[in-house]
Amino acid sequence: MASAYANLLTEEEKWQFDLHGYLHLKGVIKPDRLAAMLEVITHWLTVDTAEMPKPVCRHRQEPYKTHLDHIQYGHGLFQEFNCDPQVIRVVAGLSMGAPRLFHCNFTQMVKAQAGDEDHQSFHRDDSGSKFSPGFRNPHNDYQVASGEIYCSHLATWVALADVPEGTGFCLIPGSHKSAFQTPSDLNVGDYPSVSITLPMQAGDVLVFATNVLHDAAVWTEDYPRMNIFQRYQLEAYFNETGKGRLPHEAYKDQLSEEAYELESLSKEEKTTVKSMRAHFGM
Repeated sequence: MASAYANLLTEEEKWQFDLHGYLHLKGVIKPDRLAAMLEVITHWLTVDTAEMPKPVCRHRQEPYKTHLDHIQYGHGLFQEFNCDPQVIRVVAGLSMGAPRLFHCNFTQMVKAQAGDEDHQSFHRDDSGSKFSPGFRNPHNDYQVASGEIYCSHLATWVALADVPEGTGFCLIPGSHKSAFQTPSDLNVGDYPSVSITLPMQAGDVLVFATNVLHDAAVWTEDYPRMNIFQRYQLEAYFNETGKGRLPHEAYKDQLSEEAYELESLSKEEKTTVKSMRAHFGM
C-alpha cells in the first residue's frame, strides 16, 4: 500500500523520474527573487572573508570553481528557498513525505584556462557508508512499489545563470538503476553515446537521485556558471556525517523554525511539508 504522499507527484513525473533518474522543474525562482539572490552572492564572492556572516565560508575546490557553504545561515533568501513548496513537493514525493536537508551550498564555475587540471569524471554521491557488492545501501536506496517511488538520497542542482546545451550539468539518464560496472574510459565529454547535458534557464531546478552518474561538464561560456546545490536524506534514520553536518546548532537562531526543522532529524511530518500541502491544497 502506498503512503499518504504518493499523490504529490503526477503519474508522468513518476514515470519520468523512474526512467531517467531526474526531474527538471522550470521557472521555480522568479526574476526579482533571482536578482536579490545574486546580489547577496556577488557580495559574498568579493568581500573580505572576515566580513562574511558565519558559518558561511568561501573556498576553492579547483582553480576555476569557488564554493560558498551554508548560505542559508547568512541570508533569509536562501532558507526561504530551501522551504520552497515547488521543490519540497517533488523531494517529499520521492521520500514518502519525510525529507531532511543535510547539505546546502553555492558554486561558481568559470571557464577553465589552459593548464587547469581537468577534474570532470562521472561519479555517484553517497553518505560515506560503503556496502559490499550485492548488498543494498539503505543510505542511497531506490525502490518502486504500489505506485510510489522511494529514493533515500536526493539532490537538487539550481541554476542561477543560464546553462546552454553542451556545458553545465552532465548525467547519464537511467544510471540510478544500473547494477553493472561503469566503463573506466567513460568521460564526461562523451555526450553523444550515453550521457547528456541539460540546458537550463536561470531559476530552473533539477531534482535527481544521487545514484545517477553525474558531474559538471567543462564550462565554456564567458560568464560564470552559478548554482545552488542541496542534498536530502530520509528525515528519521540517516544522518550525514561529512560536509559540515546540518543543522549548525551554534547558529540555529539565524534560521526560521521551519528552516531549522527541515535540517533536523525527526519522525513527525515537517512544517515545510505541511506548508507545501497547504500551498497546493493537498
